[in-house]
Amino acid sequence: MSDLTFEKQFSHAMFCQQVENIDIDTAKKLLADLHLLYLGQQAMFTMLVKQDGFMERVS
Repeated sequence: MSDLTFEKQFSHAMFCQQVENIDIDTAKKLLADLHLLYLGQQAMFTMLVKQDGFMERVS
């Protein structure tokens, strides 16, 4: 870590300090929820791309 700038070292230290206090079960639930949101977003994007003329409207 010594090859990082002072700012990056400080940022990493703050991140690690915050991570120490995370409740692992809550983090797992939040990660699962985020994954579902991501999958929903991808499905919506795929649906939009498949619509007739979508790409022409974007261009």
